Order: sequence, then structure tokens, then C-alpha cells
Amino acid sequence: MHILLIEDDKNFGLILKLELETDQHRVDLAHDGVEGVLSFIRNRYDFVLVDIRLPRLTGTDALRIIHGIDPSVPALAFTGSAGRQEMQDVREAGASACLSKPFTMSRLKLEIESIH
Repeated sequence: MHILLIEDDKNFGLILKLELETDQHRVDLAHDGVEGVLSFIRNRYDFVLVDIRLPRLTGTDALRIIHGIDPSVPALAFTGSAGRQEMQDVREAGASACLSKPFTMSRLKLEIESIH
């Protein structure tokens, strides 16, 4: 599966990317919402994994744009500090679920498999 991962914390993003690649996924890492949207426009992805709080363009707004381009692409959001309203907004933007940090890699992988 080809995954677009949008995460502004470079270390956390790299850890997620490497972990997902151990399961034979191809993962492209974008570090903000604008970069994520541009990557989505240039490539075809099977899945989007997005942090809610991002610089330049929030994960929610990035997901709205991405789903405007391709509403069929499944997405999972995650956050370290979003409130209930932000989590609801990202679901309305197209995320099937929203995980709160910290989460385990096994939980993330299970969520991805259940959504995809």
C-alpha cells in the first residue's frame, strides 16, 4: 500500500515511516499540510495518515482538500492535543478515525488495516 504520511515532527514522522515500511508499505513523508496536499496532487496514494495540528495548513484543512480531489481515499488522523471539536472536524473532513497520542504501533497498524 502507498501511504501519504503528513507529520510535522520530523523524528516522530521518521519513526512512523520506518515502522510502516517494515510491513512492506511505501510511505511518503510530508512535514506540513501544504507539502502534503502538493504530494497528494503529484502522486497516487492508497491511504492518508495525517496529524491534525500542522504548520501552514492544518491536517483537517489538508484532508478537506485531499478528499475534494479524491473522496475515496481512506484516511486516519492522529493528534497529541486536539479537543473534541477538532477531532469531530477531522472526521467530517474525511478521516475514518482519529487516534490520540501516544498510541502504539500495533494499534496504528490495526486501525489502518481496519480502515483500508
